[in-house]
Amino acid sequence: MVKYKLVYFKDCPNYPPFTELLNQLGVQFESVCQDDLEAGNPLKGYSSPTLIKDDDIVIGSKANGGGCSISLPSLEELKNLIAIFSM
Repeated sequence: MVKYKLVYFKDCPNYPPFTELLNQLGVQFESVCQDDLEAGNPLKGYSSPTLIKDDDIVIGSKANGGGCSISLPSLEELKNLIAIFSM
């Protein structure tokens, strides 16, 4: 079973729709809220939302101090990305 981490911050407008996309695809993931992390935690340095498998970024990016991801993938685009990282 593949385990993903979904990194986000509380006021991110893209977090709820991205979560819905993951749920539609049946992807199991752990949500990690940056607001709840201590200073210096490496997961604070990602855009929101960012989906990570192991140490690989599936979608999103590293960002000094966080920030919003600009756009969300379509359901089909996300499905293709998940397939690549599930191999």
